[in-house]
Amino acid sequence: MSRCSAALILALLLFAAAPAVVAQLETVPMKGLENEWVKKLDLRGRMDWEWIETYPTQVYFATRHDSERNGDIVTMWTRVEYRNVQSPSSHFSSVSRDDWDCKERQRSTRGLVFYQWNNLEDEDPESPPASPAPTGN
Repeated sequence: MSRCSAALILALLLFAAAPAVVAQLETVPMKGLENEWVKKLDLRGRMDWEWIETYPTQVYFATRHDSERNGDIVTMWTRVEYRNVQSPSSHFSSVSRDDWDCKERQRSTRGLVFYQWNNLEDEDPESPPASPAPTGN
């Protein structure tokens, strides 16, 4: 497992265990001088996204909206915003519905949705048929 993946899993596990009374950030923290694009990202939206981490070319979020816990498995939506267009579907935003196995420290993805623009903006997001798209911003 890469260091980045381990850090993301740790952040998400801490996020899932954090009490709801923790104050949510209103803006996305930037890291580095070239991250002006990050100022345009919207945290709230209809799913009340919470910031996890900022990297030079991507920002990670998660939400408690529709999250579930069944034993050691936590299921939640994760969002990634990208600085540059991504392949395969020429997207700047993506969300995934993931199962996080806290005991085994593994993640599996139930569904993935690609959005053409940042902030989950797209009139017709691209997703597999079995993966319902969340109501973006």
